[in-house]
Amino acid sequence: MSARRRAITLFLLALAVVLLAAAAWLWRGYRQANYLPERFDAVKWKAALVSSGTSDPACVRGGMALDLIQHQTLTGKSASQALELLGAPDERGPAYWTYHLGECPGWGWNDSDLRLSFDEGQAQVKGATFEHVTVSESR
Repeated sequence: MSARRRAITLFLLALAVVLLAAAAWLWRGYRQANYLPERFDAVKWKAALVSSGTSDPACVRGGMALDLIQHQTLTGKSASQALELLGAPDERGPAYWTYHLGECPGWGWNDSDLRLSFDEGQAQVKGATFEHVTVSESR
């Protein structure tokens, strides 16, 4: 292969990589715009139940979950106060509760959860996080 042909091939390869990176960045920005923080509304939250068996439940609670996390609304609340605000969790562990949010944006196909962590004995909420669960880890 001639030097000129090699240079053209490398240039086209580099251009393809740059275009793919730009497309991925734009797509990610577009997908993230679909779950901007949305003021938490307990009635709307409870009405937007998410079944993990649904084929495409969308991100029905994602914006409200982000609002709860950003404003630390749940931190320091008792388990009964969290239960009153959010309703029954979809999963309970010894030190956490999980609420399914739907399929929120991220890389690949992700189901998303709001995870509340509790102190010892589940007396108080220590914090809340937004988590993605990939299809391979699905519930």
